Amino acid sequence: MRKIVFAALLLCIFAACQSVEKTEKPENLIPEDKMIEVLVDLAKLDASQSYNETAFSKRNVKIKKLIFAKYSIDSLQFAKSSNYYAEDFNVNQRLYDSVRVRLERDKARVDALIKKEDSLKNAKKQEAIKNSAKLSKKINQK
Repeated sequence: MRKIVFAALLLCIFAACQSVEKTEKPENLIPEDKMIEVLVDLAKLDASQSYNETAFSKRNVKIKKLIFAKYSIDSLQFAKSSNYYAEDFNVNQRLYDSVRVRLERDKARVDALIKKEDSLKNAKKQEAIKNSAKLSKKINQK
């Protein structure tokens, strides 16, 4: 029994030690900087779709088709480029770190705009309240 278990274990070890061939660099590899742009836009549109699925469904929006058309790439080129970059952990991490940084920067910009818009609305409300109080005071004085 021990020999059978040992033989099975040895067979599993040899099977696990197979060589893995690396993917060749595609002829039409999407450059890293363009790939980052594509991934950022995909993330934004995917988040938008998740936020309002109904609007995307009504308009029959195909996110990937939009992105591929914008960047003049096709799905096969994107898939091959993604696979190529995914094989090198450091390159893949660099790509996604860049995407994360861009998304965080864009979020900070949007948050700043929202804050500015809210403060402008608040200032207008305060001005309206002051004007209303002045008008009320004038009416009461007459």
